[in-house]
Amino acid sequence: MDPNTGWEEVKQELQKSNALFEASIKQRSDWKLAIRQGLLTGFGSVLGATLLVSILIWLLKPLQQLDILKPSLERIANQLERGAPKK
Repeated sequence: MDPNTGWEEVKQELQKSNALFEASIKQRSDWKLAIRQGLLTGFGSVLGATLLVSILIWLLKPLQQLDILKPSLERIANQLERGAPKK
């Protein structure tokens, strides 16, 4: 068995690893892609928070009819609706 054969395999694997590493660095340095990803992340966060608050208000409204929970739920619903425009 030739000892150089093992080193050639290691050398080939290192070259493959370096090529993958270079491709990864090149992909991360694409500023247009980074801006696009940032905008989509921000939009998704705002949309998700809006839906979450809307669903929470929708779930709390019927429970306000219970006399025991009414003051607390009204306070919570008012705080959640405070930023919403009046219709």
